[in-house]
Amino acid sequence: MTGASAAAAPTSARVARTEAIVDAAARLFHERGFGETGIDDIGAAVGVTGPAVYRYFASKEELLVAVFDRAVQHAAGLAQAARADAVSPEDALWRAVVGAVDVCIADRVLTALYWNEARNLPAPHRRRVERAQRKMIDDFADILRGARPELDDSEARMAVYAASSLMRSVSNRATSLDEDTLRRMLSSMAHAALLAAPARRD
Repeated sequence: MTGASAAAAPTSARVARTEAIVDAAARLFHERGFGETGIDDIGAAVGVTGPAVYRYFASKEELLVAVFDRAVQHAAGLAQAARADAVSPEDALWRAVVGAVDVCIADRVLTALYWNEARNLPAPHRRRVERAQRKMIDDFADILRGARPELDDSEARMAVYAASSLMRSVSNRATSLDEDTLRRMLSSMAHAALLAAPARRD
């Protein structure tokens, strides 16, 4: 083993352990709630002691920030990707909805935490997440207005908020539906809701 390889191995192991801790924390925060989950619980879930977790994260709050950062990263770029691949404003709207639903289904735990546990973030991080939420809503509202120009900014944002509630319902509801069926159902319903939003001038 070369010196470079030997130096890289601990880094890879640390990254893997860090990811495992974030995975466990996300699952436990979702199942029990942030307040009811202890560092010892998170450590036990990955086969280490609670104090060992502090070698990776300074506090439980810092670990919650890492979970939220993962959620933000997974949702970032959805609107941009929808616009880039679309052949029309209507197609961009459909692609944006499908992309958002895909993320909600693939990341059920992160989706639930993203909307239910933000209040437990340290204030600076909570404000950062709130800004990211507002940007995503604004980006989706802009796409909606491309397909529905009769809507004003406030109407489009409200419609997106309402449709997002429908999309993320999958995060808190168990279902026997397979993912393809669930994807088609939620995408069609959210898309229809956005198209049905009335304008005040109608």
